[in-house]
Amino acid sequence: MYATTPHMFHEGEEMTKFNQMCNTVKRPLYGADCYAYAILASGFGADIVVEADLGLYDYCALVPVVEGAGGVMTDWYGRRLTLSNHKRSKGRVVACANEGLHREAVAILGKSWGTTSMISSIIKGGMWHLAAGVCIGIAIAKSKK
Repeated sequence: MYATTPHMFHEGEEMTKFNQMCNTVKRPLYGADCYAYAILASGFGADIVVEADLGLYDYCALVPVVEGAGGVMTDWYGRRLTLSNHKRSKGRVVACANEGLHREAVAILGKSWGTTSMISSIIKGGMWHLAAGVCIGIAIAKSKK
């Protein structure tokens, strides 16, 4: 998972959710800025990008790149990133390599306090290199045993 800097996440709920993501993924990385989205779209080296406090100019051009490559890019609640909902999204952006991973990330970032997600079983188990469908199938099968 990439983020520009951990300092962009405000104290409180935003920082808590970001820390949950950091503790869930295999390795949080920082400093790639827009290059992280290119890495995600290319399919090499990043599965998730999580950001906060972005301006429209920071992400508008990236949405069609990520989506054109088969990824999903929304705000933390799964809402489309548009000019009209920027204030509502507050610059909180999550981009994922596929829909399944996006659902899991939004379950952490957009959740109400106290709910849980299976993203850790998908990513930490070393399966993040596999295709999303295989990863989700394995995670679900393991959780049912």
